[in-house]
Amino acid sequence: MSTTTDKSNAKAPASTSAPKLTPAMQQYVDQKEQVGDAILLFRMGDFYELFWEDAETASRVLGIALTARNKGENPIPLAGIPYHALDNYLRKLVDAGFRVAISEQVEDPKDAKGVVKREVVRIVTPGTLTDENLLDEHAQNVLAAICVEGASVGLATVELASGRFDVYDTITTGAMDELVRLAPAELIVEDIPSEDMRSLRDALSTNLSGAIARRSPHEFSTHQAERTLNDHFETSTLKGFGFGRMTLSLRAAGAIIAYLNETQKTSLDHITTIRRHSPSQFVSIDQNSWRALEIERSIRDGSR
Repeated sequence: MSTTTDKSNAKAPASTSAPKLTPAMQQYVDQKEQVGDAILLFRMGDFYELFWEDAETASRVLGIALTARNKGENPIPLAGIPYHALDNYLRKLVDAGFRVAISEQVEDPKDAKGVVKREVVRIVTPGTLTDENLLDEHAQNVLAAICVEGASVGLATVELASGRFDVYDTITTGAMDELVRLAPAELIVEDIPSEDMRSLRDALSTNLSGAIARRSPHEFSTHQAERTLNDHFETSTLKGFGFGRMTLSLRAAGAIIAYLNETQKTSLDHITTIRRHSPSQFVSIDQNSWRALEIERSIRDGSR
């Protein structure tokens, strides 16, 4: 499991300190700030263009040409991909572990009064793929989240394309085995600067091959997670789903919905229920056996 970071020196300027830019480039800088560590694909006519460090990353990962805008004293690294080839390049970026924000033109350039209006319409991540041409037909694309307290682990998963949403009773032993079995494409964890959390992330990186998304501890808090879930299901309590109290797993589930709300920017109405599982419902197989059998992960990797 990996967290992909870019080591480029050509960083986009902060919105408040950007040098003299065209209105379109200022719009790009503003949106880049909004999407954080995601690579921003910025629609300009028939191309999605990338600038600064994103251009350098795309050139390296995708093997596309790197050029420059404003080739005078302050050149801006630039790369671009044709809009009709988006899916192919998007798949490569996501497979490399990147989050990708897509900014579309939301008005006809002919009708624009000034700079064309653009909006980030979605953020594509390894665990949130839904387009059939981006998915592996032989395996589910699972987004998981864990909430950890001491030796107890709460686990939740969603398969966004189908809307299947599951939580697992608190696990005190064998949590890593369960994660290896599920083989999530992406795992959400709390971004806590503690030695225990760093050790956990190291263990996850060693045993799993998906991406890790670090999120605010606030999203995992009992109050916020309960509110997020009730808002999503339009309920006042989760008792109707068979939950009498907030568990670590429900806190992980709340973090998943918060992540989907941020990245998908569209209705999640197809996620209509949440199912509860007990660890005893699953065959206990140690992680080395899972690797030897190569159930799921080898199928996924070998079919690409």
